[in-house]
Amino acid sequence: MNQRLLRILGGKTEHYPYALESKYPRILETIMSLWDEDEIDNYFLELMVSDRGDRTGFPADVAADIMHLSLVHAAQEAPDKARNIWDISSDSFVNFTPHPETDWADPAQHIKDELNNQGILCTPEGLFEAAETGNRTAVALFIEAQSNLEVRDNRGWTPLMMAAFKGHDEIVGLLIQHNADVNALDLGGNSALHWAAFGGHTSCAKQLIEHHAKINACNTFGWTPLMQATARNHADIASLLIASGVNLDTAANDGYTALHKAAASGYSEIVKLLIDQGADINLVTSDGDTARKLAIKNKQEEAITLLMQ
Repeated sequence: MNQRLLRILGGKTEHYPYALESKYPRILETIMSLWDEDEIDNYFLELMVSDRGDRTGFPADVAADIMHLSLVHAAQEAPDKARNIWDISSDSFVNFTPHPETDWADPAQHIKDELNNQGILCTPEGLFEAAETGNRTAVALFIEAQSNLEVRDNRGWTPLMMAAFKGHDEIVGLLIQHNADVNALDLGGNSALHWAAFGGHTSCAKQLIEHHAKINACNTFGWTPLMQATARNHADIASLLIASGVNLDTAANDGYTALHKAAASGYSEIVKLLIDQGADINLVTSDGDTARKLAIKNKQEEAITLLMQ
C-alpha cells in the first residue's frame, strides 16, 4: 500500500485503489510520480480515453479506481500553487460503479464485412472506436445497422460524448442527425456539451447547442459547461455559451462561479468577457471570497485591474 497515496486519501482505506495497484502497479507508480506535475492531467486523460490497440480498455474496477484518483487529484491543493477552487471531497466518487451494459443488436453480415475490412469490431467497442478516431464511414455503418447510439462504456459515456470530447464535429453532427441524445449524462453528471467545453471544441459545442443541449446543466459537482470552458481558458467556448444565453452566475457546489475561476487563474480575456456581459462581481464563495479577493490572493494583476474598474 502506497503510504503517500493513503495520506492523500485522508487515511481512508476504503477509497484505496486496490484493483489498480494489484493489476497495473506500474500505472499507479506513474500516477504517483506525476501527482504534483502538470503532466498528470494529460496522463489521466490518456488512461481514461484509451489509445491502446487492443481496444479492450481497463477492467471496470480498475477504470473506477483511475476515475476516482483523477477526481481526487482535481480537488487537491497542489504544493506551491493556489488552492484549487474546484475543491471536492475525496469521497465524493466513492460510489462509482460501471454503467450497466446496454442491449446491442447484431449487425447484418454485409455491414460486419465492411467493418471488418476497416479493422473495426462489430461491437459497442467498435462504435466507440469509430467515434473516438473520427471514422465517419464506420459510424455511418453502425447507424445503418440501427445500432443503439446510447450504448455506454464503463464511465457512462455515449459515442456522442466521445466524439464531442475528441472534437470530431462531423461525427457529432452525424450522431445528432440520427437522434443521439444530446442531454445524456455520464456517471459524473457530464453531458456531451460539458466534454466539448472541456476540450475547447467550439464547432462541436455549437452543434450541440443548436440541437437543444442544456447550456446550464450542472454535473455532480455543480460545474456547468461554462465553468468547464472557463477552467481551461477556452474563451471561444465561453463566448458561444454566453451568446446562447447561459446563466453567468450559476455557482458550483463550493460556491464558485465562472468569474471566480477566471479571476483566480488570471484568465483576463474571460474575466473581461464575463464582466462586460453582466456577471455579478460581488458574489462570494463558500469560503467568503469574491472574484477580486481571489485575484488578489493569486496575484493576478490584470484580473485585479479589470475587477477594480
